[in-house]
Amino acid sequence: MELRVFDKTVQPLGAIDELASLLWHTKYFDVGTFSLLAPITDNNSRLLVEGNLITKHDEKKEVKTADGGVWRRAAQITYVHITKDENGLEQLEAQGYMLSWWLNKRCIYPQIVATGTNQYLINLMVKNNCGSAAGTKRRFPLLAFLAQETIDGVAVEYANEVYAQLGQEVKARAQAGKLGYDILLNERERLFGFYLYKGNDLTATNTEGNTPCIFSRDFDNVNEQEYTESIESMKNTAYVIGAADESGEQPQIEVWKETETAGIDRDELFIEATDISRTAQNEAGEDTPIPESQYLELMVTKANGELETYGEVINFVSTINVSKNLQYKRDFTVGDVVTSIEKRWGVKIDARVTKITQTSQNGQETIEVTFGDSLPSLIEKIKKVRK
Repeated sequence: MELRVFDKTVQPLGAIDELASLLWHTKYFDVGTFSLLAPITDNNSRLLVEGNLITKHDEKKEVKTADGGVWRRAAQITYVHITKDENGLEQLEAQGYMLSWWLNKRCIYPQIVATGTNQYLINLMVKNNCGSAAGTKRRFPLLAFLAQETIDGVAVEYANEVYAQLGQEVKARAQAGKLGYDILLNERERLFGFYLYKGNDLTATNTEGNTPCIFSRDFDNVNEQEYTESIESMKNTAYVIGAADESGEQPQIEVWKETETAGIDRDELFIEATDISRTAQNEAGEDTPIPESQYLELMVTKANGELETYGEVINFVSTINVSKNLQYKRDFTVGDVVTSIEKRWGVKIDARVTKITQTSQNGQETIEVTFGDSLPSLIEKIKKVRK
């Protein structure tokens, strides 16, 4: 494994020469992270500087485009910490985020009011706020858009909150559409590429002709497993109130997830959608009223996005045997839907690979795979309570 370092213009600076440990988290619906520990050397001190970019080379395939371009996931160093223990051992700790973190640098302006699939809406948001359609000062230098297949999806009415964070809106639409995203790096062309995709169906019963990917102790490709089911935070019905119209009336609607429920199985949530503007800017930059029927659909879209974060959590975490039949990036990658089995627990699920954690320490690598929903962190739980 080799860690290469670049500046923000993708100018190569060198490679880390010594490394104590590395944690590399790749996520499907969210921004990935990394952390590393390295001895203090002249080379490491020069390279591991806040703002520099890191790519990980481990002889495993990355994203290849039709023209032969090789694109890699990359991270930016955002935190550096140097320590010296009682024995005089000096170490440098660096942490950071995958490059999709950059989407949090932008607010959405002007407001987007549009109808389309989640794929269309995400591309529109990114192009308008940091891509070719953004103002000169707001564009990300060297940013291209990787070619995308047309992803099936239902068109929805969408409007963002005024000055909403681009990263949060992209994440919400990605979760709603079961899409993955990142900003990749092309070392040869010295470019960044916005990457939007949907994982493959590799389940045991897939009908697309893909080779099934099955994780089970019976196949000796799993070392450790954890399984969690939780309905503690589940909500399936939302009461939604919107902004007042010219007469002062506020629309109120009821939205449910998939099918309407009743009795004990009905879990209710209140959503205040008064942040959805009653007007939208036309091409001339003038505010024009949004028709009532369209405004109600915008409320439905917001409610469905909120309900998506309050679903039942099914979480299967496995530490896989890297020397056995299923290899990360060869047989499966983050975003693919696979089959996981633990017969003794009576568990067999088809679930998406939503997170991969690669740990390298003392020359040994372990890979932990999260299938299904990641368990919410304390901070995420607090955010939900505050809504």
